[in-house]
Amino acid sequence: MKTPLKIPTRQSKSLSTVKKLIPVDSIVHSFLMFDGCIEVPLSNDGRTVVAHTNKYVNYEFWACLKENPARVAEIANHFDKIEDKNIFYILQQSWHTYSDPYVRSAYYFLLNKYSDSGYISHGEFTPENYNPVATVNLKRLPLHNFYINFDQQEDFMSGIGAITGPCDYVFLPIGRYSLNLLEEGKPAGSEETKVYHKKVKELFDTVDRKMILLYRSEPAVIKLYEEGNMHFIDKWGRGTDNPKSSREVLIANF
Repeated sequence: MKTPLKIPTRQSKSLSTVKKLIPVDSIVHSFLMFDGCIEVPLSNDGRTVVAHTNKYVNYEFWACLKENPARVAEIANHFDKIEDKNIFYILQQSWHTYSDPYVRSAYYFLLNKYSDSGYISHGEFTPENYNPVATVNLKRLPLHNFYINFDQQEDFMSGIGAITGPCDYVFLPIGRYSLNLLEEGKPAGSEETKVYHKKVKELFDTVDRKMILLYRSEPAVIKLYEEGNMHFIDKWGRGTDNPKSSREVLIANF
C-alpha cells in the first residue's frame, strides 16, 4: 500500500530499483522520514524499516498511525471540510498547538492533502485536491515491519553514527540537490529537515555501513558522486543507462 501523504516535489519512481538494491529480509535504517513514499511500501514487502526523523511532528504523526490509524482517520474525517482558505492558513500556523496528539496528527494529514506543496506548515490552499476516500485508506494502512524513531539531534546525520542494533543498509531519500547558498537562517516548517549536501558527501565517503542516497538526477549530483555506484531511473520508474533521460538517481557505496 502507498503512503497516505502526498508531496508533489518528492514523488519517487525509484521503488523497484530500491528493492533490487535492498533484498528481502534486510533491516534498513532510513533517515529524513517525512512522507514515507519509499519506506512504507518497502516495509510492507519483506524488509524491516527503522525510519528516523529529527522533527518531532513527523515522529508523532507516524507513531500515531502505527498505534491507531483508525483513530487518526476518524478525527481527520470529522474535521475534513476545510472550505475557507483563511481558516486553512490559520491552521498551518496553529495545528501543532492542539493538546491531543491524535488531533495534531489528523490535522497534519489534512493539511498535507489540502496544500498544493504537500507540506504541513506552508503551501497554497487547494481544496480540489482533497478526496474523502483518503481517510478510508488511512484507516486501513498496514505498517508491517515499520518502526519510527525520533532522533533529537539537530544534525540528522548524528543519528547514523548512533544506530544501535542490526542494520544492513542506511537509506537517505534526499531529493533535490542545492549548494546551500544563503540558506542559513532561512525559515523552514516544523516538519522540514535541512540537508547540507557537502556533509552528506563527506559521510558517504567515510561511513562504514552500506549506504544508499536518493537524489533527483542533476549534473551537479552526478559530478559530485561520479565515483559512486549510480543507478539512474527515468520518469516511468524504469532503469536507464542515460543520465540525460533520467529523473532520479540512486547512489550506493557498495
